[in-house]
Amino acid sequence: MTTSRAESQVSQYGRRRSNTAQSILRPIPAAPLKIGDSKVLNSWVHDVKDSTTVILNHTYWPGVAEGDLLRVQSTTSDNPEATYLFLVPKDDGCAKPQLQVSIPKPIADAFGMKNNGEVLVTKVEKGSCCADYVEFVFQETYLGRNDMWRIGEHLVGQYVYVDEEISFVGSVAAKIQNIFIGGKKVHSACITSATKAIYRSQSAKVTIFIQVCRELWEFAGDGERYNEKIVHSFLPALFSKWKEAGTNHTVTIVLVSRVYYEENEIDYAAGPLRRDDRGNWYKDFFKVITDLQIIHEWKPTLVSLKNSFWDFQRDILLTHHYHRTTQESAIGERSAPSQVRLVGRLSYAYEGPILEALNFSLNPTETHYIDRSLSLTGATTLLISPGTGYFRVNKQLLRLTTMRMLDQGFVLHLILLTKPPLHQTPVFSFQGLEPIPKPELEGKFDPLALDPLWGRDDLPNSDERKKKTFWWEPFWVSTIFWDKQMDLPFRTDRFIARAKMHEIQMLGLLEHDVLSSIEKTGPSIQAPLTKEDADKFDMDLFSLKITHKFKQSNRDSASLTPSYRAGSEKRTARIETIEESPRRIMKELPPEDGPADALHMKAKTKELSTSPSQSSIRSSSTSSKSKGTSATKNASLASKLAPAWLFNPFRSAPSEPQTTQVFASASPRSTTPVPPPTQAPSSPIRMPTHAKPTVATVAPVAIKKIQALLTFEEETVVPHRAASFIRRSPMGTPNVGLTPPQRGSTTLSHSFSSPPSHFTNPSQLQPSMSYAHAAMARRWQHILPQALYKHDMKWKTLITPGCLPLTVEHFPSVAELESTYDVFSYDFVVDPSEMRSFLVKPPVVKGTSDEVRRAWALVVMRGMAAVRLAQDSRGKPTYKRSKSFLGTEEDSLPKPIGASDVLKFTMTNQIHRISYTGDSIQVRRYVRRVSPTRPFEYQCLIWPKLGVGYTKLSTTFVSQGLENYGWNRLDMLVAGYEHNFNESLRYWRTRFIVIPTAESPAVNTGPSGEKLNDEEIRILGIEKLAEQFTKLRWQTAEERVNHPAPPVRFLPTTLDPVASVMDESLMDQLDKIHEQGPLRKKTKSEREIAEMPLAVIAKAMREDDGVPIKNYQWHHNQYPNSFIGADFVSWLVREFRDVSSRSQAAEWGVKLQKQGLFEHCRGYHNFLDGHYFYRLKGEYSVPMTPKGWFRRYADDSARESYYPSNVARPKVSTRRPKKRLILSQTMVIDVDPNKRSDQAESVVLDHDIIHNPATVFHFELQWIGTTARCIEDQLRSWNRTIERYGLKLVEAYVTQISDIRNRNAFQSCYPLRLSVPPPFVVDLDRRVPEGTIVSKYFEYALLRKFGFVLDVEASDLYPEQVDVIYSYRRSPYKYSQFVHRSGVAFIQVIGGTQGFLFLTNRLMGPGRMGSGLKNKDYKPGAAAEEIRRQMNDFCSNPSVLSEFYDKQLELLPQAPEEPPSLVI
Repeated sequence: MTTSRAESQVSQYGRRRSNTAQSILRPIPAAPLKIGDSKVLNSWVHDVKDSTTVILNHTYWPGVAEGDLLRVQSTTSDNPEATYLFLVPKDDGCAKPQLQVSIPKPIADAFGMKNNGEVLVTKVEKGSCCADYVEFVFQETYLGRNDMWRIGEHLVGQYVYVDEEISFVGSVAAKIQNIFIGGKKVHSACITSATKAIYRSQSAKVTIFIQVCRELWEFAGDGERYNEKIVHSFLPALFSKWKEAGTNHTVTIVLVSRVYYEENEIDYAAGPLRRDDRGNWYKDFFKVITDLQIIHEWKPTLVSLKNSFWDFQRDILLTHHYHRTTQESAIGERSAPSQVRLVGRLSYAYEGPILEALNFSLNPTETHYIDRSLSLTGATTLLISPGTGYFRVNKQLLRLTTMRMLDQGFVLHLILLTKPPLHQTPVFSFQGLEPIPKPELEGKFDPLALDPLWGRDDLPNSDERKKKTFWWEPFWVSTIFWDKQMDLPFRTDRFIARAKMHEIQMLGLLEHDVLSSIEKTGPSIQAPLTKEDADKFDMDLFSLKITHKFKQSNRDSASLTPSYRAGSEKRTARIETIEESPRRIMKELPPEDGPADALHMKAKTKELSTSPSQSSIRSSSTSSKSKGTSATKNASLASKLAPAWLFNPFRSAPSEPQTTQVFASASPRSTTPVPPPTQAPSSPIRMPTHAKPTVATVAPVAIKKIQALLTFEEETVVPHRAASFIRRSPMGTPNVGLTPPQRGSTTLSHSFSSPPSHFTNPSQLQPSMSYAHAAMARRWQHILPQALYKHDMKWKTLITPGCLPLTVEHFPSVAELESTYDVFSYDFVVDPSEMRSFLVKPPVVKGTSDEVRRAWALVVMRGMAAVRLAQDSRGKPTYKRSKSFLGTEEDSLPKPIGASDVLKFTMTNQIHRISYTGDSIQVRRYVRRVSPTRPFEYQCLIWPKLGVGYTKLSTTFVSQGLENYGWNRLDMLVAGYEHNFNESLRYWRTRFIVIPTAESPAVNTGPSGEKLNDEEIRILGIEKLAEQFTKLRWQTAEERVNHPAPPVRFLPTTLDPVASVMDESLMDQLDKIHEQGPLRKKTKSEREIAEMPLAVIAKAMREDDGVPIKNYQWHHNQYPNSFIGADFVSWLVREFRDVSSRSQAAEWGVKLQKQGLFEHCRGYHNFLDGHYFYRLKGEYSVPMTPKGWFRRYADDSARESYYPSNVARPKVSTRRPKKRLILSQTMVIDVDPNKRSDQAESVVLDHDIIHNPATVFHFELQWIGTTARCIEDQLRSWNRTIERYGLKLVEAYVTQISDIRNRNAFQSCYPLRLSVPPPFVVDLDRRVPEGTIVSKYFEYALLRKFGFVLDVEASDLYPEQVDVIYSYRRSPYKYSQFVHRSGVAFIQVIGGTQGFLFLTNRLMGPGRMGSGLKNKDYKPGAAAEEIRRQMNDFCSNPSVLSEFYDKQLELLPQAPEEPPSLVI
């Protein structure tokens, strides 16, 4: 060493160090790491069981500290962006000194890190690693919005990576698909409370409408018909994308068409004729090609679709009318047609029933809570049309549809097969009255008052002459142009036609000399014309040259923009391609009237309300003139290097997500001035229209720069200028990256004075979207994380429909709340001693009464948030009604509820504010004043999937908004002051049935080893299900101690449901179950069975409160003076203090039977705790007074009404009160017994009490806000429990199948008619066992032959003296309903030649309950179709059917002879 020890002890600061050994050996602390410091470490890989996080040995990197954010990446990775982020844990020392850094195996596999490899670890800044958007993808599970909110809340503060599986309530719920920071994809990031979560479903309901119109058979520019583009191009591409992504969508495909009729054709074409706004007669036709099917092989469907195209016109223009008139002539309504007539004409695309079809698809999703699937989430609708995106619609229906789309949060994907038109698209036109501003109080003004769609109601008696045509762009339509040319090679010099002249295209040049009649104008063609010269000639000839001043009125400013000035030709030397929007920054425009006008324009620009298109486009916070100038030079250079027509010039402006308000207000908002607030809005300019406009008579529009589109040069060279561009549409497509406006620079008064959002010329839209429409469109604010051009292919949304994110940054100002909202409020006291809620977890808190009350209030508010999100979720894009966005006053959720005592929710037209005031919870509801939407009555013709022709359907489209929802009652239910669900609460419900399988049970012995038959095994399986219900029964802690609930018990019987209500002993057992109290010891019971002789036990059994000894019946065998083994066990447990459990009581039963106290009635079994009949033996037996096996009534009217073949019952004037028989039980169960969830997971269970092992057992689950995964786990557990006993759990429809069309118009039953009616047997009621249904005897026998068992009996078959009540049946069944033993199909019995109604059980699907979980290849739909085909062949064959009837008659016994009359 060069220095001495003494010298080394002198520090550099002049202070002498201590000379102790401890101070000499103490390591000098290393300097903290700086941002960007990195180090290469040796990596290990460990199992997640050891640790779920990265383990770092601090000694190998001095300076690293707890809480540092490090980025780790493999040094050998091909992708330098593949990095993982983690926080440095606390340094607790490393057990393995050689370990430098160890990575969990899933993370190492995802990022290519190997064991004993090298990784580069770098310190990074936390602020730059916070995710803006996270996309989750999930499949075959139902995630409600409450579940999504809880997942996001759980992930706040965690560092996640792409392809990471997210666990929720103990199982994998979703997988992270993409992470975005600043619009770019990253591999790993931190989730914060501001991160927007987008959930995409791979198991959704997809409805595809294909518009059949006149253009469908026309040729596109590439020589391919539009119908061929559907089946050869778009649908195969879509289905292949689905297959690549592994989706499992449930798909419905429907052909949609409208046929117009002349006045002289109305009589022949009678039916559901309607008249449009212009007085034309029409009928609408819908043909279902695919009905709620999950199909992985689509070739047969495409072939069927192609055949349907060719048959469609013949079916609706010829065959339909001929069959209808032939049927009417058969029943005498009119004479038979003398000849077949071809009547009607297909509509054009713009006349089609687009909104009507969309409303049909909204109907089932609006009631998604009924028959709630636990494996499907979300819904989306596609409309494929050969039109240009312009549709003529009804104003009332457009208004209703807009409200329903807002309520459900869905998007219509409009697939257009044409090239983009020269006008804005999509656009709807409708006839309406000019809105009249209403004088309001000072400061109160409704921005919707001046909108033609919302501002004025068109009453039925409105003067048609005062109505005008308005154009309106829907913000809930996403437009995609599918113009893929399959056959033509790509050539740069091909001329692309932009105007379609079908008549000219179809003319043959040899037949008509067309060219000689065309006037040739333009430059003389002496030399080959260059493309630039041709473009310049076109622009000089067709461009509109207008000199316009900025000082003119608002009327002129709103319709003409500075980009249309003739002086625009001087801006650049190049000839510009036709665009959809003027894309020039105001700074680049030379002022017309000097600097004063430019300053005036700049001042006016600041007053504009933000338009969604503008504020959604990211811009730089600084915009200088030099940048704009250089961009223009680059654009000109690009135009010289590559011709604009080489690329698709009709792409929209990029619309990137808004990140900060600095970006939103960085650039001028618009190029059109807005009048001051005091100025009245000008009347709109309208296009000239004709009385009956057709495609050929549409008024021409000058070709100018059309809005919302960019040329290729502007798209690629100057993307930073996008924020200065204006969009003229009122929110073109919500889910194409458009971000609704931030309100940082918008004031209420300026917003209200903006022009109305409608426009009168589809080629010249309004300069910005109205504030009112922007507020509506905010629901789709964060649906896409990356910018997309308006008409780009949005494959992601078509493959995996997205659910709207839960957060929104917008909240109305106080002035807006006062001016446009009505306020309703209520509150309720927080009293923990009275709150017994099964919807919230009681808080575990100790302290003062105020602290306990506050803890309860926060828990209840958390529950109120959960049920509001649950009511909001609609399974769909997903979600069929996802209206709610959740946020707190300080920040947006998710974050812990306890952090704030105020919650705010915004919905479509209402806002909820929930607050805790110290002793009560207050709810304030702000409801927007909007004119109510009137119901729309509609009639059409539908050809179902299994139908044989078009059938008439009449329906009413209604908006089921939540404005009148019973929020007060729901909150009382959450708080625990209410305990029952009400139908108005729209709670989730699903019915399940337990079916005896066709196969024998897997077990054949009982618990004690005794051999049991199939029926006894199935009864044992149902008892096992009762035990499961008992274990899960929910009670408060106090009730469990003081009033424990008795075990769930079912009453087995061999009688049908109707006959069982007439069995006196069975009804007595039913009464005792309803009266049964807790199964516990009597308070004064001192008896011990061990000390009692058999005679005393027998005497105690016959006491009033002893064992029920009665006359029982089983399979028409009578067992007098007998008792049931289960009743005897319950009596022993209750009466004797030395019997403490049912198992101990069963042991005593075996002993007493061996001692000779009783015996099994048939001598088959020893004593068993179950539904087995025993009787006292010998001296201990005392006969009872004999009673009838069936309850007899005072008159015979019961039997006469019960047996339809008897003589008609005489009318009796005196009416007796009906006896109410409640045949079901209701209780609350906890579906999360292992407490994996962070909330209460309770479900209301309604189940049958009486069960016939030969038929089905029913139960229904009802819930609000409960996690679907917990419910599904319990259902699978129950199914595993009972399947070994020969039982199968299947999901069934809540309502009868004949009503299925009321909810889903495209799903209907298939009629199975009997070619030979069943025979009539006079004495049939005497030849069958008592209690047998004789009115449908042969129909029931036929169903049993094909493997069907009884599901629900028709309500009119029950005796009139009783009122049968099932808590889960909301309406009576008109016909008896059967279900196949496999669960794949239902049938209702109509009777006579009408036969049956057949319906495939679409609630069964791959991975769903009862669908053969062990066999993934099982296809329930195909199995149901095979059953239907066999039954149809059988029922339509007269000889086979007659032979079946004869065999059934042979099996009937002879009627007993009547006894001779008594002679005295």
